[in-house]
Amino acid sequence: MKNNRAKNIGITFATFALLMAAAVQTSLNAQNRSDLGILTQSANRIVGAWETTVTPRNCDTGEQVGPPFMGVSTYNEGGTLAEFGANPTTPYRTPGHGIWSGDGRGNYTMKFSFLPLTPAGVPIGRMRVSQTMELSRFSDEMSSSGGFALTNFAGVVIAVGCSTATAVRLN
Repeated sequence: MKNNRAKNIGITFATFALLMAAAVQTSLNAQNRSDLGILTQSANRIVGAWETTVTPRNCDTGEQVGPPFMGVSTYNEGGTLAEFGANPTTPYRTPGHGIWSGDGRGNYTMKFSFLPLTPAGVPIGRMRVSQTMELSRFSDEMSSSGGFALTNFAGVVIAVGCSTATAVRLN
């Protein structure tokens, strides 16, 4: 009887030790993934929230054609993004939603759209924005350039334009 009890205690202790070792390893693996994600994000990754300053430009000359305006963008894992800009030329609008992709070396492209609205909240068309972006290798800063097209809901172009932007990661 004593021998069976000792065997059961030995098996129970061995099972407990294996479970604890598995739990510790799982915890360490999760911590390593978490640390890797933080390091990767700060080392030239776009995923995260950014505060932007957008400057409207003449597409032919590059000259500034309007006052800069502020915005925010959030780039999600998997290639989606959400944004909002406080542009005085489109004071009434929906938030923007879109997609992004990168080459793994700090160069990215993004596209998003939003609906400009009348003061009464009636959509007047669709604004589509596209930008090419470059992340700084040594800081949480980004610069971009690109354009936009405002279309009516039939797809007829109403206006086009260009812009440059700078962004700083929200820490």
